[in-house]
Amino acid sequence: MRHTKIIATVGPATSEPAVLDALIAAGVDIIRLNFSHGSQSDHAFRFHQVREAAKRADRHVAILQDLSGPKIRTGRLEGGKPIALRPGDALVIAIGDDAGRPGRVFTTFGELAAKVSKGDRLLLDDGKIELVVESASAAEIQTRVIDGGELGEHKGINAPHVPLRSGMTEKDRRDLEFGLALGVDLIALSFVQSAADITRARALIADAGRPTVPIIAKLERPEAIDHLDEILAASDAVMVARGDLGLEIPLERVPRVQKEILRKARARGVPAVVATQVLESMRLEPRPTRAEASDAAGAVDGGADAIMLSGETATGLYPVRCVEVLDAIIRDAESMPVWTDPGPGRSTVDHMLALSEAAVMLASRAGAHAIVAVTREGKTAKRLSASRPQAPILAATDRADVARRLSLWRGVVPMVCDLTGDIETVISRVVDGAARRSAAPENAILVFVNTSADLDRGGNFVRIRRV
Repeated sequence: MRHTKIIATVGPATSEPAVLDALIAAGVDIIRLNFSHGSQSDHAFRFHQVREAAKRADRHVAILQDLSGPKIRTGRLEGGKPIALRPGDALVIAIGDDAGRPGRVFTTFGELAAKVSKGDRLLLDDGKIELVVESASAAEIQTRVIDGGELGEHKGINAPHVPLRSGMTEKDRRDLEFGLALGVDLIALSFVQSAADITRARALIADAGRPTVPIIAKLERPEAIDHLDEILAASDAVMVARGDLGLEIPLERVPRVQKEILRKARARGVPAVVATQVLESMRLEPRPTRAEASDAAGAVDGGADAIMLSGETATGLYPVRCVEVLDAIIRDAESMPVWTDPGPGRSTVDHMLALSEAAVMLASRAGAHAIVAVTREGKTAKRLSASRPQAPILAATDRADVARRLSLWRGVVPMVCDLTGDIETVISRVVDGAARRSAAPENAILVFVNTSADLDRGGNFVRIRRV
């Protein structure tokens, strides 16, 4: 089986039930709802579509709500027509919500004008257009075009090296409340700069009555890299969001920073997602470039728990084929597995993690077909995933919401099973369920482990069975 998970963003290209069915059949583990685009009603519609598609496929597909965060964007344009910008042109960025026109565009992000200074660079539309600030007042910014292009509506504005606020916007709070009520499984928090951003978001999630929903911290600004250790300690997972990150730091630093994030996340047992432009050319072409294939394989080799597709599946011409191609790339990259120690990062002895590592070693020595994590809240499966076993991890839980969340963790195959009764009864029940799903063929060796002592009877255990 494939260990590294695939996240696919849904959008106009994947709005039909047949396409969603095909995405899941192709191997998608998590569906992303991007709240930077679309209305709440749009996302509610897609949420229910995904749940129905997952039910048809009998798969525990998680739904990720990606909050837009304090993203700076240009506004609408007169007639919706793009503006042509040539090197040397003057462009005013004014604060307000009016329609833009040649020579003058608007943004509602008032803090931008207060923070920029003469000589600062501004990048529009993912860096395609570069401006230099000539002067700024509270109401507008006078700029000169360095690298031109066509500027459409609602394009991103990046201000490298300009300190801007972090945390959730009022829109994010409304969207978060909406998503939690809807029943999303995972939350991605944009433009995280410190652990305090995670703490504030976690309090809001707890206030909504769903304190166990995992938070993925999106690393998109230099401040996040500066505070990486504290963010890893505070979050449930991290995302290397290379789009904005590649605009905020020098482009040549992005590969090294990605490796550093993956290394530190791996050492701490925190899942890491690699995102942005993974198979970008497949938005228009039926196959990726060689460089893109190498990039995706490199993310697997670097220890990524998941790889995310964005515009490739949301608006691209070949959404299903993108997933099929990424699945094939990942499987090939994983075809030479190497068991590795979890590495440094734990300053104290973690007996439960040591037990999971012992189960991984036992499975390796015994040639086990799978390791079965018997778990209510998912902790055992997460600990096993941190140890990077060669064998897949069957996570047997009696909670469907936990099963969906575990879709993020590398190598984990969630299954819902009744865990009441003594340990032997539970093990027999899990074996029957695994056999029905073709996850445990006849005469397969399985290693069973629980590290949380959260079952009705019995404490922590590691057991081996031939089925």
